[in-house]
Amino acid sequence: MILDKRKIKILSAIIEDYIATAEPIGSRTIAKKYHIGISPATIRNEMADLEELGYISQPHTSAGRVPSNKGYRFYVDFLMPKQKLSPEEQILIGKLFKRRIGELEELVEEAAGVISKLTSYTTIILGPQLDTCGIKYIQISQLEEGKGLLIIVTDCGTISHNIIEIPSSLTESDLTKITNLLNDKLIGKTFSDISNEMIDTIKSEIIEYDEVLNILLDVLMQSLDDTCEQSKIVYSGSSKMLEYPEFKDVEKVKNFLTLLEQQVLLSKALKTTSKPDGITVTIGTENPLEEFQDYSLVTASFALGGKNLGICGIIGPTRMEYSKVVTVLKKFTDYLNRLSE
Repeated sequence: MILDKRKIKILSAIIEDYIATAEPIGSRTIAKKYHIGISPATIRNEMADLEELGYISQPHTSAGRVPSNKGYRFYVDFLMPKQKLSPEEQILIGKLFKRRIGELEELVEEAAGVISKLTSYTTIILGPQLDTCGIKYIQISQLEEGKGLLIIVTDCGTISHNIIEIPSSLTESDLTKITNLLNDKLIGKTFSDISNEMIDTIKSEIIEYDEVLNILLDVLMQSLDDTCEQSKIVYSGSSKMLEYPEFKDVEKVKNFLTLLEQQVLLSKALKTTSKPDGITVTIGTENPLEEFQDYSLVTASFALGGKNLGICGIIGPTRMEYSKVVTVLKKFTDYLNRLSE
């Protein structure tokens, strides 16, 4: 059955009222509050049809109706109104991008806090997927006799420091020569671009430094492998969920806080539900991961200058204010796009 205008108005009223109040809504309330122009009896008949179609449900026999996941999906896809951020909210986001921030990690942590504050939900940000980041530069310097420092900087803004053992016979001039060669061959290369053939070519160009190159390249590749596997997860606003009636139950709160501690699972949830472009809304049981099926997750992939900066996810009850969440995430992606220009 295709929903007619009357059913759509009633469904929209039920969803928007439930998002605002967390209370089941009955036919009399809809008639008085939303001025649809039909009697409570007619509204009840329409609600019965909506329930049969799976868009709403009745938690108790004498209670009003609440939206189902299918109802929320219809709302997000077809009914959700566009929102505008207040001038104060726009200023808050603007300040984040106007400040000079040295490293990506600081921007990620600041962004998580601002997004959580604006949406009143828990924000989770998965740092850049580093196998798509290119090497910006490599620096090797001597710390003391027999020890050196290898620094790897990516164009995603991440910095890796590694203390390495080097032959005591090497001078600063030798290290500069090796550094220049590595930068010449590896700048702009993504981690997945670095092949065994490329490594062999580097070694063949300065055979006299074969010993130290073996050490450097082993450490370099191991560091990149480790970094790719350990994209940083930052979350903010974990206590926000305690403000919602759905989480007054102590067991639910405990389960949610435990979920936030499982970084591998959080990473999988964000990667599974997000898409390269645009904002994705995953509602309740739509999430393939069972642990997330009591929540809704709204995700956006962040990029700057064509480089992946990671994935932002906002998690909340299925009774989420979807329009506000989508508006906030869109504003953030708009700012990042402007920085790329």
